[in-house]
Amino acid sequence: MGDVTPHLQLIGRPDMAIVSTSTALMSVRAAVVCSDVNGYYRALGVHSDATRRQLMDAYVARDGQSDARLTYIFKQLLNPHTRALYDAAPLGQPFPDRYVHAELVRLASQRAAAQNSAYGTEVTAVDILESHGLAPEKPADEFLDSVPRERFSDDETRDRQPSLNSPTTRSYSYLLLASTCDDKSRMDQWREGLGQALADRKCPRFAVGFHGMPGRPFIVVKDLGDPVLFLHEDQLVTGELIAAAATAAVE
Repeated sequence: MGDVTPHLQLIGRPDMAIVSTSTALMSVRAAVVCSDVNGYYRALGVHSDATRRQLMDAYVARDGQSDARLTYIFKQLLNPHTRALYDAAPLGQPFPDRYVHAELVRLASQRAAAQNSAYGTEVTAVDILESHGLAPEKPADEFLDSVPRERFSDDETRDRQPSLNSPTTRSYSYLLLASTCDDKSRMDQWREGLGQALADRKCPRFAVGFHGMPGRPFIVVKDLGDPVLFLHEDQLVTGELIAAAATAAVE
């Protein structure tokens, strides 16, 4: 990507930024971008796609039983509903858990004390939190208390907790590379055509987008994880172009 990387943008709902652009080929679940806003997965040293068994192994390897925060994180991620909500939390907005709440209360208390000292007011930490639209009460912990090791499967397709349902407005997002094109109809044609072309090429996951680089009808980028197939913003979608792009994606 080099010098054009800063011009890359993701278009779609940021709370459900689905990078896999062929939902027909994703029979298990859509690939949701997880921002790991509270560092749960980083703390355990696992990927956000980790299975329950992998979470358990990482927790044990880090002696999590003797670490209160790791134990809390582990139990949060064991709960399917909590984990789905956490995975969908957008970047820049911390997930409201026990530790985040304690830090917010601490900061709100500091601000209230400074404001009262400077202006002679009687503002409380609760007032500060409510002024920012934050609930003053401690968030409920919905995690499981314990899960026996034998209930953790090695089958990754069964063991990984499903994320929240995809947004009802659009089933995928797309990328922009040095472009501002918003022709969603043409992007639908590009995505659907590539989905059919890549079905027989063992490439079930890919992303699409528009680019504005001159002289190139399409660009295939393979260093972002799944291949990304960019259509030039002025290029019409044709069967020949789809075939050429699909071939480039799997070479």
